[in-house]
Amino acid sequence: MTEALASTQVPGHLPAEVTTFVGRRFERSAIRALLAQSRLVTLTGFGGVGKTRLALRVAADVRRVFQDGVCFVPLGAVGDADDVPDQIAGALGLYGRSTQSGTIAIVEYLRKRAPLLVLDNCEHVVDVVAVLADTVLRSCPGARILATSREPLRIDGEVVHAVSPLTCPAQEEPGEGGLQEFEAVQLLLDRARASVPGFALSEDNRAAVRAICHKLEGIPLAIELAAARLPTLSAAELDQALTDKWELLSRGRRTAPHRHSTMAACIEWTFDLCTPAERKLWAKASVFVDGFDLDAAAATCSDPDDEEPVAETLASLVDKSVLATTRGPTTTRFRMLPPIRHRGLAELARMGGVDEQRRRHRDFFVAMVGEAHDEWLSDRQLVWIDRVGRELGNIAEAMDSCTAEPAAVDAGLACCANLLEYVVVHGLIRQARRWCDKLLASGDGDPRSRALALRSACWWAALQGDIESATPLLEEGRTLASGLGHETQVLLTQAAGLVAMYAGEVDAAEHLFDDAIRGLSASGNAAEVAHCWMLRAILSIVRDDVEQALASHSACLAITDPVGEMWLRSWSMWAAGLAHWERGERHSAERLLKESLRLEQLMHERLGIGATLQALAWVDASKDPERAAVLMGAAQNEWDRIETSIQALPGLDVRHASAKATARDVLGEEAFERAWSQGRSLDQPRAIAFGLEQTRGRRAVTPAVATAHDVLTRREWQIAELIRDGLTNKEIADRLVISRRTAEAHVEHILTKLGFTSRAQVAAWVAEQSSPDEG
Repeated sequence: MTEALASTQVPGHLPAEVTTFVGRRFERSAIRALLAQSRLVTLTGFGGVGKTRLALRVAADVRRVFQDGVCFVPLGAVGDADDVPDQIAGALGLYGRSTQSGTIAIVEYLRKRAPLLVLDNCEHVVDVVAVLADTVLRSCPGARILATSREPLRIDGEVVHAVSPLTCPAQEEPGEGGLQEFEAVQLLLDRARASVPGFALSEDNRAAVRAICHKLEGIPLAIELAAARLPTLSAAELDQALTDKWELLSRGRRTAPHRHSTMAACIEWTFDLCTPAERKLWAKASVFVDGFDLDAAAATCSDPDDEEPVAETLASLVDKSVLATTRGPTTTRFRMLPPIRHRGLAELARMGGVDEQRRRHRDFFVAMVGEAHDEWLSDRQLVWIDRVGRELGNIAEAMDSCTAEPAAVDAGLACCANLLEYVVVHGLIRQARRWCDKLLASGDGDPRSRALALRSACWWAALQGDIESATPLLEEGRTLASGLGHETQVLLTQAAGLVAMYAGEVDAAEHLFDDAIRGLSASGNAAEVAHCWMLRAILSIVRDDVEQALASHSACLAITDPVGEMWLRSWSMWAAGLAHWERGERHSAERLLKESLRLEQLMHERLGIGATLQALAWVDASKDPERAAVLMGAAQNEWDRIETSIQALPGLDVRHASAKATARDVLGEEAFERAWSQGRSLDQPRAIAFGLEQTRGRRAVTPAVATAHDVLTRREWQIAELIRDGLTNKEIADRLVISRRTAEAHVEHILTKLGFTSRAQVAAWVAEQSSPDEG
């Protein structure tokens, strides 16, 4: 007996909901709009994402619109595709008393009727469902179909809506009241109360609840299975027990269809539906960490005997919800949920292809880092900063592979050398030092690769103020370089200048930088000459040589400006801004520092953002001490995250201590601490906006805007400002690197909290909140 007949469902009725439906207000509205415009809407998505529940809720929402009602047809238990017409006919109340086929019976019955058919779980019988749906749409003008499937039906007139996971907090989301606004948290709390009466969000479990929802990525089935564990595990214990394989989610509801009884069964159902080519690519693509771009898949997963291009098979895996996609301005990013990736790795091991696939993966990303290094001094620098940032998980995987394979150590060392600036930009110094230490400890590698990796290692150590470690690394590098070519020696001389600068040996650093500039100019290495001039500008600030700082800035700009380079330019501007401040030219100083901050914002460099917020605080300390204190607090947030600060440079700590003392003396202890705490409460986008004076003029952010931020959470205020700037939900999602669903949910919360009905009202309200104080 089929699932439908076993339920003794009355034709035209929907199954009763036995648990609370949570969230998806925006998505329900969007699907209703699609049904009003199109006669076939297919909800797609990975198993457990909530397609069936969403379809049932939408069907209930629109039931009154359809004069002949709504008919729910569950197809999940249909084992033979030939039984699909009979299943639909049975759901319609047509019990096969005539000798005509089920398809003919359905068409004849629906020809003069206008119902909504909800065809649930079509993926395993998709070909037959597609033909039947096409026949109904062409023969029965009043009928409409809402289907759920892990892949589209791919027939004329179909509109596909990809069902997103529930909105869930980011790992670092502030632990304030706004946590309960996320749908994943709402679902976890609701299902937890069913298992543990009285379960509620508290200070004790808040962090664990946030972490659980984040780890499970808003997948409703996974969250429900996790909540079922709470009678025996605390939230903290559940969080600790959840690995990225989600093995803990192995015990489901007895009444659930087998494919939804556990996450493993859900994944296996999808795997069985894939073609051999799709399974093969699923396995190969599982070596990627945190996603991949098309070029990476084409390079590492294609074979000469492939029946179709990798791009085509990827599209099929997207259609079957094995892969999720995120579309950027120029690229599409593919990603697997962690348990899907582990199923692929298991298949790759069964195929005996793990070693070969990891080698291809390693070779691609080592080569990519080399290309990024070669195009550092160019207008593509920001493109490469973004790409390296997206691929940090894959780069880390490649570095681990280099460490584990003696023949690949040289490639790993070269990778460390080429990542020098990118590691600084992304604030990954501690992690990069670990990579480098492991590779250097092997004792292998080409002398030049090893010397240049030692250059990176001592550079990163110096930036952390670890001169004790930097010195022997530098000495070994210079010893190796002495037996190599001229440029390698000069690059180690440049590194020696940096180590000397951070060690407080400013005169020695000056001579070393000057030697490096001459040597690199002779070899024509413009990128490193510009780097030297930028370092020379910073050194001149440390040495209180204002004129030399401005001269070095001009020399750096002469190289970087024509090619559209950003990173060296931003730091050179930072030094020049401080030079103008030292000369008493406050407006010039602020102009340069703000321009530097704008560039740092584009690159998302925490060190540079923190340094520039700090420098702006120094400039404002005597004239506007409240603003200076807020900026200092905001800068401290960046230092906490990267575990270093610009004050690691000798000389700059004195400036900071002086500015802090000045602001504290003018404001008084209590007012200073209050303003500093206000800065600490800012997330990075709001801190940058405050530094650039894009909100509330030069005044402290709170309590001056307390009315705004008491109403909205930090993330909501950030999104409200983007609404003011005219960004769409998709543009907001791309800007903040969140899903479109999450952006839509935030916008809905903002409208609800403010009592508004349009984005224009939000934009006007934000503009009013952000306008400078009168007088």
